[in-house]
Amino acid sequence: MIFYLFVFLFSNSSFSQETVDYRGNKIVFRIDSSIVSIYGKAEVIYGNLHVWAETLNYYLEDKFLDARGEVRFLDGNNDIRAKRMTYYIEREIGIAYKAKTEIEKGWFYGEKIRYLKGSVLKISNGYYTTCEFDPPHYWFYSPNMRVNIDEDLVAEPVILLVRGIPLFFLPFWFHPLKKERSSGIITPSFGSSSYEGKYIEDIGWYQILGPHADAIISMDYYTKMGIKGHLSTRWKLFPYGDGTLSGSYIKERESGKERWSLKVNNRSRLPGNINLNIYSDIASDNEYFSDYEIGEVEKLIRDISYGGNIKAIILGFGVYGIVEHRENVRTGLLREKWPSINITFPYINFGILNLRGSSKYIRDESKHWGAGIQGGANIGFNFFMFNLNVGSRAFNNYYEREDVSITHWSSNFSIKTRLYGLSIFGIGPISKFRHVITPSISASYAPEPDSFVVEPLSGFSRPVGKKSLGLSLNNLFQCKIGENKYDFASLSLNTSYQPKNDRFSLISLTGNLWIGRYFRQRYSTSYNLYSEEFGDKFVTTDFKYRTSFEDKPLEITLTHRIKFTTDERIQQADLGIRLNITPKWGVNIKTHYDFEMRRITSSRIALTRDLHCWELGMSYNTFGDNWDYNIRLELKKLPEVKLERGALRTLLP
Repeated sequence: MIFYLFVFLFSNSSFSQETVDYRGNKIVFRIDSSIVSIYGKAEVIYGNLHVWAETLNYYLEDKFLDARGEVRFLDGNNDIRAKRMTYYIEREIGIAYKAKTEIEKGWFYGEKIRYLKGSVLKISNGYYTTCEFDPPHYWFYSPNMRVNIDEDLVAEPVILLVRGIPLFFLPFWFHPLKKERSSGIITPSFGSSSYEGKYIEDIGWYQILGPHADAIISMDYYTKMGIKGHLSTRWKLFPYGDGTLSGSYIKERESGKERWSLKVNNRSRLPGNINLNIYSDIASDNEYFSDYEIGEVEKLIRDISYGGNIKAIILGFGVYGIVEHRENVRTGLLREKWPSINITFPYINFGILNLRGSSKYIRDESKHWGAGIQGGANIGFNFFMFNLNVGSRAFNNYYEREDVSITHWSSNFSIKTRLYGLSIFGIGPISKFRHVITPSISASYAPEPDSFVVEPLSGFSRPVGKKSLGLSLNNLFQCKIGENKYDFASLSLNTSYQPKNDRFSLISLTGNLWIGRYFRQRYSTSYNLYSEEFGDKFVTTDFKYRTSFEDKPLEITLTHRIKFTTDERIQQADLGIRLNITPKWGVNIKTHYDFEMRRITSSRIALTRDLHCWELGMSYNTFGDNWDYNIRLELKKLPEVKLERGALRTLLP
């Protein structure tokens, strides 16, 4: 029998509109002591507060709950389960004994949990885990923890236990619990390198600058080089743009050199359909990135660059402007566009006639400039079974260095068609074969230009005379199995005829062969009509197979490349295998084999072990005579909690 009793609460002489709803198998109301005792499936509801227990005493005068047995406490923000709980309703404070509560990423357990007003928990002799098993596989134990729900966790000290065995100790631990971004301390990393020595990296602070911006200020400490500072920030101002900025600085202890880097990337979307981008990737010297960025087996090669570009469409005219400085740190090659401006005119269509035009201006690394304008017309139409295109283009370029203006024009013509052949027989499951032939002929003409001498500018083509005839023949072979159509082979031939030399160019031959879903072979070579010789021959074979055994996925990829020249044969192969050898163990193998060297030139073997709430990763890499390995243990739901080889480098080779 379930009883319902509504009791109105009084405070001093005032009357409270809140009501307490009791229910249970048995309810005893002691008028003399103002206590309501509920036995069997006890339940109390007061506003958004909801309490379940085996037995429950409610003290009317103190507005105090004492719940025992399997207690569950729910107040809208928190869900606490305990063996016993006491709670003051109006003061919104209480104590739970042998309790646990769940947050977004895990669970808190405690011998005693004090619930304070404002969703704050003080946990004594408690632990935290993301493992849902009871008992959990691992936990972080602390005698004193303070949890601000949806804010942060502070604990001191902290001991990591796995299967009850203590493995790691920290005197202090702070961890954000907010679902959204929050300011806080960054977890540093440890390691060593031949250039920097032993180091501690990412000692710093993450700061929220608003709903659409944040920043990180941090430092690295190197035993050989000293202290390097970092500043990075990012912003997103929808719909007006977004960007990032990062920089670093160090005065090296051994050399005394001041070294720095600056990287900026800002994308702005302005009114009037205008896009403005500004970027920079520069450093104090060419070796800065290779010295301080990860990449010990092969040094990093990067361009130093800075500049910007703008795109806009104004009254149908497309405007694209660039300013750019780019220098290759290895070769010293410098390329500049300072600036480059391109304007495309609106397309004009009259039925089958299409008109287009553009103009450009560029000043390159030579500090000289050029400007030009060009226009073109094209007519495309179908005539019976043929597709025809006729086009012409003219341009005028001015070269400032030579003070020369050059006008030139060219024209082109093409015709192509498509022919189909269908077999009247089949083989086995193949009911029909189809052969698709696409022949095409093209011609182009440009008159010989007047004699001129100009130095080339980036983006400016030099006019040349041209008379040529292009021939191509594409073949596609298909088959029909059931209601499905499959491509199984192709062959393409291309050449051109130069009337000036009365010669055909090399005939280019490319082909493909498909067998089922897993096998593909590609062929390419060239043929000289006059020497009747083939050029270098290339054959690439790809095999890719995916399946699963007892719900364990398996993927095998094999690529074999071979090149035949008149003097040698170059042959290489790549093998990749990805599989789960057990439900918990996964392996990924990649290797490159050189047949001429008769050796594996590079390889990678990676093992992963699913440890339920943790993941263990191990990898071994080789490149030539160099090798490296890594070990990583990572908490799945808290990936920032991890242990890698770098942290143990003083112990590991």
